[in-house]
Amino acid sequence: MKTIKKLLLFIMSTLLVGCIKGEVINEYNNIQKKLTNMDSYSSKINVKYISNKGENEYNLFQQAKKNGKYKIETLSPEMVKGNIIIFDGKMVWQYNKNLNSKISIGEKDKLERKEISIFSFLENQAKSNEVAIETANTNEGIYTILEANIPGDNKYFNNEKLWVNNETKNPEKLIIYDKDGKERVIVTYEDFKYNPNLEDTLFNIENIANHK
Repeated sequence: MKTIKKLLLFIMSTLLVGCIKGEVINEYNNIQKKLTNMDSYSSKINVKYISNKGENEYNLFQQAKKNGKYKIETLSPEMVKGNIIIFDGKMVWQYNKNLNSKISIGEKDKLERKEISIFSFLENQAKSNEVAIETANTNEGIYTILEANIPGDNKYFNNEKLWVNNETKNPEKLIIYDKDGKERVIVTYEDFKYNPNLEDTLFNIENIANHK
């Protein structure tokens, strides 16, 4: 009788684990489909950069398209409020509100700014050899955590994890780690919107400068 009970308990445990794994994979597939079908997004974001010298924190408004174009406006701190970074598809531009001036930074953006884009994460994930899936149950909700390796063999930007809310399917947090597993960049997303209508004129630095 004890042997039968143990066998039944083992079978039930196996079935339960199988169901949980099935739910995790199904949730992952739904989230992955939502993200890969995303053509654009907008979001308020808080970015915290962590180095050996300390931390720097910024509040930004980010708008981005799948074709790589993006616009980032600084909301705080006050000394850089209103400054804008734009990638128009060819060049990266910086607009300084206080000086009412625009300059070209170059064809490529800094890694620490480029990697806070979810489209950059998705590109890195597609290039990663392995796809890791994690789940987290917190007071704020249940999350699926996606992972990607960052190419380039950079000591401080080695891999990253994107936290997506299972209920809303909205990305809520992105953490970038160095080779030692330490957090180097923490991004939190607020008021995230899928596929807003972002006209190409939004990413024209001339329009920004003239408007200001």
